[in-house]
Amino acid sequence: MMKVLGTSKFGRQNLAFSTDHPKPTPTKPTDLLIRVLYTDLNPVDHHKLNMKPDGTPTPSGCFIVGYGGVGTVESISPDATENEQQLLHKQVCFLADPRNDGSYAQYIVVDRRLVTVIPDGVPLEAAACIPVAGITALECLEKVGLPVSNSNNGLVTPIMPSPSGEKHRLLIVGGAGGVGSWATQLARSVYGSKIEIFCTTGSQESNDWCIKMGADATISHNEVETQLETGPKGSCDSIICLAEPTTALFASLAEVLRPYGKICLVVAGEGIKALDMSFVFFKCGTVSTETVFSSIRCGYYIDQASEMCSILEAIKQGRVTAPLSDAWEEDKSDWKNAVEKGGYIDMVGSGHVKGKLVMKIGE
Repeated sequence: MMKVLGTSKFGRQNLAFSTDHPKPTPTKPTDLLIRVLYTDLNPVDHHKLNMKPDGTPTPSGCFIVGYGGVGTVESISPDATENEQQLLHKQVCFLADPRNDGSYAQYIVVDRRLVTVIPDGVPLEAAACIPVAGITALECLEKVGLPVSNSNNGLVTPIMPSPSGEKHRLLIVGGAGGVGSWATQLARSVYGSKIEIFCTTGSQESNDWCIKMGADATISHNEVETQLETGPKGSCDSIICLAEPTTALFASLAEVLRPYGKICLVVAGEGIKALDMSFVFFKCGTVSTETVFSSIRCGYYIDQASEMCSILEAIKQGRVTAPLSDAWEEDKSDWKNAVEKGGYIDMVGSGHVKGKLVMKIGE
């Protein structure tokens, strides 16, 4: 048996500890049993917990969220390859399959294709920031023409010149959160002064945070059209939208998009059903979407272990730092404290955390 932080009813306030949850066992050749040390905290945790009205029974008993983190490999399927057997007892960074029990638990079974070894010198709490937010940022950057992964033999595709003849500009809508912080740092670490990075924010504290992460400038969430050049020429080559693309917001993004520019949408919602693509079409723009779990659902289409490895190496080399929130403290991160009202879980759900928070899985 093991201890978990789960619920049998939908609603974040129904989260509670249970000490009699069955400890999972590797059953497939690619399965690894991991003793969780830190779990990544993300807004998607709250989305899953609140999918149905408060108090609605969950369909499969105890529902456990948490979709990434770090831990120690404790056991491996007997059918695993020799290379996979070498992961035994290693400390690893992992992304979790959302169809299975999550990482708000002492143990989790993870597919080895979603696991990479943490190099010496990288703190566990830093590595725990990577799986959901870090991979999402990396994949977004690739979709908007700014690849940063070194999985291609250490080579990065040269940046595509802006049709405007000006410096390539990246706009991140909602730049102060975990994904925005990672995207800013990763893009800056690879492209340096060859790009301009603008972030939208909602407060002076968020402005300061984004500049600290490497942004050149910040603008208010509701001033995209007034602060940036609009019209046929636009002013942004790459746009990562980390907010729901409402009709008004998407219209603003279409206005500031440069010809042949690229937009990546990360948050869905009702607005996604009625996007007006007219001006994007006129500019021959590209609109992509990003969900970090799509690769898992498609049979591990992307090598996300290599993506995590790329970010871990960037941390080890000092090119980026894990964007742990200024509010993060190890004592407060223990799951007994994090689950309390106003604790780290609630802070992430508020949508106002700058950077990342992770939760320590204790006894």
